[in-house]
Amino acid sequence: MDKIRDIDKYITTVKSNSNFFKSYYFHSLIDLNLTKLDYILQYGILSKNLIEQKGLTSLYTHNSQDFDSKNGNNYISLTQYPNNCEFSPLFESFSLHTLTSLSLMVNKSINVKNRGERETFFDDEVFCLNSIPPSNLEGIILPEHLSTLPINQVNCLPNDLSCYTKSYLNHWINCMQRYFNVKLSKEEISEIKASYEQLWNILNSYNAQNRWLEDAIKVQREQFGKDLKDILAKILQNLWTQKFNMPNPTYIDIIMKLNNNQLPIYEIKTKSLKRII
Repeated sequence: MDKIRDIDKYITTVKSNSNFFKSYYFHSLIDLNLTKLDYILQYGILSKNLIEQKGLTSLYTHNSQDFDSKNGNNYISLTQYPNNCEFSPLFESFSLHTLTSLSLMVNKSINVKNRGERETFFDDEVFCLNSIPPSNLEGIILPEHLSTLPINQVNCLPNDLSCYTKSYLNHWINCMQRYFNVKLSKEEISEIKASYEQLWNILNSYNAQNRWLEDAIKVQREQFGKDLKDILAKILQNLWTQKFNMPNPTYIDIIMKLNNNQLPIYEIKTKSLKRII
């Protein structure tokens, strides 16, 4: 259930629709958590400081230091389709995030800067100060490999060591309980704790934990049949099912429910760019 990085199949579609992609900035939800989409549709895209000021902590389950984020406390990270795009996930955030994640399409009339609060390594990344209101959102876009996945197969945890800590998981649990207005069962909490301990027992046997995280996840799956991503995704499947009374919802099913025809939705396919609504 690792995040799909095979973007080669989308290159032809992007190139043939270059004018479309160059018309917008994109803000990607890199942990693919759809609770964020709900809040963004209501309040717009907010910086960390504004999220905390408004008491919307469940909008983002991470802080500005997670994922090696360059947003800082007051800036919002955006990407754009660069001229002479090389489709390099190493140097282009468009390739790394827009072609693998759910993204909001942002009107280019907003003011942006080339630098946030810290230096960025992506050539195509720009930053907006404080907030982007809902009126500047032009649509939702995602790759086809993501749209039809059942929620319990969506990778809801980035492969970043900061997401595999007690503080992150406690925050994730609190945010989900607050958003869905439920208490996770003792069995669910115990399963999260057990998976956390399994992974860290494996990581602690290594000398360089950051380097070996992905390897440790594979080892955990081989030994125990599932990892922390699988457990959290199963919990989210149950929570979304209960919220919308929709058995076995797919990722696009929940997006459609949350969007409620507010914004156009586009799917990046291998041979075309398709507008769903």
